Amino acid sequence: MEKIHRLSGSELARKIRNKEISSLDAVEHFIARIESFDPDLNAVVVRDFDRARDAAKNADKAIAENALPDGKPLGPLHGVPMTIKDAFEIDGLTCDVGVPNFQGHVSTSNARVVQKLQQAGAIFIGKTNTPFMCGDWQTFNPLSGTTNNPWNLAHTPGGSSGGSAAALAAGLTPLEFGSDIGGSIRVPAHFCGLFGHKPSHGIISQRGHVPPEHGTLSDRDLNVVGPLARSADDLELLLDITAGPDEPACAAYHFALQGPRAQTPKNLRVAVWADDPYCPVSADISANIHKAASTLEALGASITEAKPNFDLAHNTETFLLLLHSVMASDFPEAIRTRMKSIADAAPKDDKSFAVLQARGSSLSHADWLAANETRHAIQAEWTKFFMDVDVLICPVTPRAAMPHTQDPDFNARRMTVDGTDRAYGENIVWMGLATPCGLPSTVVPIGLSQDGLPIGMQIIAPKYEDKTSIAVARWLEENGHQFKAPAAYN
Repeated sequence: MEKIHRLSGSELARKIRNKEISSLDAVEHFIARIESFDPDLNAVVVRDFDRARDAAKNADKAIAENALPDGKPLGPLHGVPMTIKDAFEIDGLTCDVGVPNFQGHVSTSNARVVQKLQQAGAIFIGKTNTPFMCGDWQTFNPLSGTTNNPWNLAHTPGGSSGGSAAALAAGLTPLEFGSDIGGSIRVPAHFCGLFGHKPSHGIISQRGHVPPEHGTLSDRDLNVVGPLARSADDLELLLDITAGPDEPACAAYHFALQGPRAQTPKNLRVAVWADDPYCPVSADISANIHKAASTLEALGASITEAKPNFDLAHNTETFLLLLHSVMASDFPEAIRTRMKSIADAAPKDDKSFAVLQARGSSLSHADWLAANETRHAIQAEWTKFFMDVDVLICPVTPRAAMPHTQDPDFNARRMTVDGTDRAYGENIVWMGLATPCGLPSTVVPIGLSQDGLPIGMQIIAPKYEDKTSIAVARWLEENGHQFKAPAAYN
C-alpha cells in the first residue's frame, strides 16, 4: 500500500487489472494522502470521495467478472483514481475556477475529456485548484486561496494548472489533465519537475472547459487541453485516450496520430535554442538544456544550435496580440473600452507587454486577420525549419519556480533571474514559441536549480507530430531525466 503513489498511472492500471492492487485500495490510498498532505499544499479543492469509493467497488467487481456490465472490455484506465483541473466540468461537482460570480455553480454534464477518461475507466476523486479564470502562471484565487509548490511551500507550483501539478508531484494522484493557452501545462510541469504535454491545437476537444463560460460550445483559438504526468508513457496513454474529433465529426471520421519521426535516438535531429538576448534565462536552465542535449547526442542524435528564421521578439508580439484577443472575450465591456483607450494613446513603436495586451484586447477583425496572416508566415518558417530537424529543445520560462508574487496589478509584478530584476510578463516569451502555430510541446524534467527547485525543458515538434516530442521525452527519461519526488512527499 505504501508504494502505490510511486507507481506511474500506466503501472497502476496494469496492477489493478492483474488484481495485484484493488481499485478500492488505490482510491483509499490517494484519499489518505490528500487528507494527510493537502492541508499544506491546498491543491485538491473539490473532493468527490464517496462517489469515487462506489465507482472503485464497481470497478473491482467488473475485474472479477472480466468485463463491464454491458459486456464491453475493461478500459486502459479501469479502476485508476485521478484528479483533474477544476476548469473541466464534472456532472454533480462545482466548477468555479476561482471566480466569485461562478461560486456554487454545479455542473450538469461532463467535459468531453472527462467523458473519454471515464469511458477508459478512470475514477475522479477530486478537482484541483486554478488561478482566477485560469489566467496566471501562479495558482491563487479569492475562493480557494493559494496552492503551494511541494518542492518549497514559499514558491508557486505554476499556473494555471498549478493545483494539478502540485497534487501530481506530491503523490496525491497518479494522473492529471490540464489546459494551456499561455503555458498553463508547461509552466507547472517545469516548476514541479513533471512531464507535461501541450498537444497540437485542435486534436483534443475543449468542450466543457471553463473559461470560456459554462456551456460554451466552440473551441478557442490557441487554447489546448492536455495531460500532466510523472512519466512519458503516461502522457502518451492520456493523449491516445482523449485525442480525436468531437461531435458531429466523430461520427464521420477518426484519426490516429502518426508515430515518432525517428524510431531511435540515432536517427534524431535536434536543434538547441537554449538562450536568447531578448529573454535571457538563468544559467541553471541553459546549462541543463545543454546537458540534456548531450544526453541525446550520446545516444546517437545529431545536435545543432539552430532556430527558425524569425526572432523571438517578433514571435512574441504576434502571439500576444492573438492571445489577448482571446482573453479579452471574457472581459466586461468597460475593461475592453479601457484597453482600447490605452492602445489608442500608446506610440506605435511601443511594444511593451502592457501595450500589446491593450492592443490585442481591442483588435478589430481586420487587425486580427492581419495578425493571423503574420502567424501563417511564422508557420511557414517552422515548416522549413522542420525539414532539417525533427525537434527543437528550448526553455519554458526564464527561471525556476518563483516565490509567491500576488500583486493585483499583473503588469507591476517583478521576478528575479540570476540576481537581475525582470518583468513578470517575460514568463510568456518562451512558451509563446509553440502556441501561435498550434505546435505540440512536451516538457521533461532535466535537473535542479542551485536552490533545489526543478527545471524543465520544452521539446517542440511539428504540428500533429505529438508522438515525436513525447518519444524524445521518453528517451531522456530512460537515460536519467526522470521525475523525482520532492523529499517531504516521497
